[in-house]
Amino acid sequence: MHEPTLTEFATTDPEQARALIAEAYRDNRLRVRGAVENYRFEHRRCDVGEVQFDLLHNTLTTDVVVQPLGSVVLLRVLGGAMDIEDVTGERRLIPGDVFVAVHPDHDYRTGLHGARLQITSIDLALFAGVDPAQDGSAIERLRYLPVEPVRARRWRQTVDYVTGLFAEPEVVHGPLVLGVAGRLMAAMALDTFTTGTGDAQLCDRRDAVPDTVRRGIAFLESNPDLDLGVADIARACRVSVRALQLAFRRHLDTTPMAYLRRVRLDRVRAELLDADPGAGETVTGIASKWGFADGSRFSAQYRATFGETPSHTLRNR
Repeated sequence: MHEPTLTEFATTDPEQARALIAEAYRDNRLRVRGAVENYRFEHRRCDVGEVQFDLLHNTLTTDVVVQPLGSVVLLRVLGGAMDIEDVTGERRLIPGDVFVAVHPDHDYRTGLHGARLQITSIDLALFAGVDPAQDGSAIERLRYLPVEPVRARRWRQTVDYVTGLFAEPEVVHGPLVLGVAGRLMAAMALDTFTTGTGDAQLCDRRDAVPDTVRRGIAFLESNPDLDLGVADIARACRVSVRALQLAFRRHLDTTPMAYLRRVRLDRVRAELLDADPGAGETVTGIASKWGFADGSRFSAQYRATFGETPSHTLRNR
């Protein structure tokens, strides 16, 4: 592990994008479909040695053939869609999905459809000391389908926490902090994306909450800042509006839009707790940011949810 190196790259030239992907992900073929004059590729990386944190945005449909990466690559779809084809078969991933890309020793094909991705790459060497009892077998137990919402949320929180540590390039972290961060990422990856003794209980939870609800929850918790209607949520879950509404009512006793409202209320509360009234931050401004335009209605919903007024939260943060 070494001190963070932050890089940022953007281009409208597919050939430049191909060169960057070849350098970052060992790609040897890239093909863009669509009007090339509208193409844009963006890539940001925080490199700390054995772990890299990337944000990638690709505006058009792009087909990429990637050679074996020799590392565990963990993805979160932030927007658009991503198709993967490897020795395990074909699968499409949508916003909210959190998953292992492919086996470290296998090549694969991927199609990016206006995709925005959060990519975490972890060198295989970091896994060696996490659980010596596994003797390297944990990598063979990686699951390549999206994980359930509770695991996905915990993974997102871990990535956000560690990348937050490295957000300021002028801060020197030292080998102890870097080593702990690397081991934390490897341990959390194994705990999140491998099968184990607790899988029977996890399967029971997945059976109790169908795929439609799982995808809906993941999509809403990942995109509460988007202007969403129930049709947008149903489209992301690949079901009809009626099927989506029935699934949420049957298994969560709520509606998709009510669930989204609660997610946004949670975001408002988090920002109120972090806000500085002396800097001009207000309840109205924060509520409006999260789509609550009616002040009296928002205050009533907030108080019913958290047992206090939003102004009380702001004053007593």
